[in-house]
Amino acid sequence: MLKFFYNCTLYTGNEENRKNNSFLVEDGRIKAVDQKERLEPHLPQETKKIDLEGGVATPGLVDGHTHFLLFSQQLLAFNFSDCNSLQEVLQKTEKDLKKNPRIGDWILGGGWDQNPWPEGWPNRKDLDRVTGEIPAAFYSKDHHCLWVNTKALEIAGIDSQTPDPEGGEISRDKEGQPTGILKENAKDLVLEKIPPPSLDVAREALKNGMKEAAKHGLTGVHCFEGQITLQALQQLQREEQLILRFFLGIPQESLSAAKKIGLTCGLGNESLRVGHLKVFLDGTLGSQTAAMLEPYQGSKENRGIPTMSEEDFSQLAREAVSAGIPLAIHAIGDRVNRLAVDVLENLKKESFRYKLRHRIEHSQLLTPREIPKFGKLNIVPSMQPVHIKDDQDLIKKYWGEERGKGAFATKSLIKNCAVLVLGSDAPVETIDPLQGLYYAIFRQGDNMEEALTPSEALKGYTYGPAYISGEEKIKGTIERRKLADITIFKDDFLQSPQDLKNNEILGTIMGGEFTYRK
Repeated sequence: MLKFFYNCTLYTGNEENRKNNSFLVEDGRIKAVDQKERLEPHLPQETKKIDLEGGVATPGLVDGHTHFLLFSQQLLAFNFSDCNSLQEVLQKTEKDLKKNPRIGDWILGGGWDQNPWPEGWPNRKDLDRVTGEIPAAFYSKDHHCLWVNTKALEIAGIDSQTPDPEGGEISRDKEGQPTGILKENAKDLVLEKIPPPSLDVAREALKNGMKEAAKHGLTGVHCFEGQITLQALQQLQREEQLILRFFLGIPQESLSAAKKIGLTCGLGNESLRVGHLKVFLDGTLGSQTAAMLEPYQGSKENRGIPTMSEEDFSQLAREAVSAGIPLAIHAIGDRVNRLAVDVLENLKKESFRYKLRHRIEHSQLLTPREIPKFGKLNIVPSMQPVHIKDDQDLIKKYWGEERGKGAFATKSLIKNCAVLVLGSDAPVETIDPLQGLYYAIFRQGDNMEEALTPSEALKGYTYGPAYISGEEKIKGTIERRKLADITIFKDDFLQSPQDLKNNEILGTIMGGEFTYRK
C-alpha cells in the first residue's frame, strides 16, 4: 500500500539539505519527496494518508556506537549513574536488593564514577557490607573498571599472589591484597566466571531495549558485542520483531573463526548486518588507563594501560585486512590513536584494494600529526559528543589545557575531509541522541572552535553511520529508492538548536512503519 506522509518540515539530509513537506512510501522505501500540493493530486484513491502534525522530519537517526544488549540489561539491573558518592551507591544497593534484582546467582550493575566522589575509589569491603556472600560485580561508568566484592574475587581465584594479566591491573592495598577494583583486561578474570544470559533472557532484554531506543528517535544502532547478542537478534529477526536495524561488530577473539568461514563486514541484510572487527588498544580518561605519549598531569610515571602491544596489534591488523575485514579500533589516548593511524597507513594499499573503510572508536585525543591523515586514509572517526559533558573537567585535570586542545576534534576532522560518525557509547552514556546532538553543537568548556553546525551534527547521526556500514546508497538521506527510515522531531533544531535539550521525538519510522509515535 502507498503511504503519503504530509504536514511536516522535511530535511532530506543531502548536500543541499533542501526542505519539503511531504513524502511517499511504497514497500518500505521512499517513492517520492516533494511539496504536498504537487504530490497529492496524483495519488491513487487507496493511498493511506498520514498527517505528521507539523513535525520536523529528518533521515532516521542511527547511534554509531553502542553495547546494546548491555544497555538493554542495565535497564533492568542496578544503575548508579545518578549517585554522587560511594554512600549513595551502597544505600541504593542495600535498598534495591530487597526487591531481589539479581541476574542468575550474581548481583550485577554499573554506572558508578569515582571521579566526583568525596571518598574516591571504592573497594571490596565497602561492597561486602551490603552484598554479603552473594557475588557482586559493578561496571564503572566507562566500563573499563569492574568493582567486585570479596565473594567475586574468591570465585575468580584472585588473591595477593595473582599476577596482573597483560594489558590489565588488579588494584591492591598497601599489604598487597586486591581492593576489588579490576582495570582493563583484569576485568576478564571475574567476567569469565559470570554465566552469560540465556538466549531467552537476552531476547527479552533486547526487545525492551529496542522500544526504549525507538522512543528516542533511533532507527538503527551500531553494536559491539558477541555471540549471544547475534543469536538473540537472529531469532528476533526470524520472528519479525526487530524494530531497529543492527550493524553488529565482530569480537576481536573471533577473528580466526571469522576467517575460517569467510565472514566479513557487510554480510547480512537491511535489518541485521555484520560489522567491523572490534579491537581494544587502551582504556579511558576517567579510569586514567587511556594510553598516553606523555604521563598524566600530576604523575611522573602513569601513561595509562595499552591493552595490546604494538607488535601484536600490527600483526592482528594485517591479518584482518588480508582477510578483507575492516577494523573498529578503540583508541582514547594520543599514544594509541597515533599507533592506530600509523598501522592503518602501512596497510593503505591492501585496505584500498579491498575497499575497506576502517574506523577508530572514540578518537578522543589526537595530535596535529594525526588529524589530516583521517581524511587522506579514509579512516572514519567514530565519536561520542555526549562524553564532552563529563570529560571536560577530567581533560583539564589529567591531560592539561595545551594537550587537551586535541580532545574531541570534531570540526578539525571534518575540515580535513573525514566522514564523522556520532553515537552514545550506551550504556556508558545516555542513548538519547538529542543529548549527543546538543553537545556536538554546543561544546562545553574550551575548544569551542571544534563545535559543529546543526547540519554537520545531524549528518554524524545519519549519513556517517550509513557510510561506514557501506549502506550510503540505501540509508542516510531521504531520497527516492532509499529505505523509509525517518525521525520526527517536535521542533526545528536545524534552525533553533539552542532548544535541543527540550526538543521531543514525536515519531520514529522504520521502513515506512511507526516504531514509536507519541
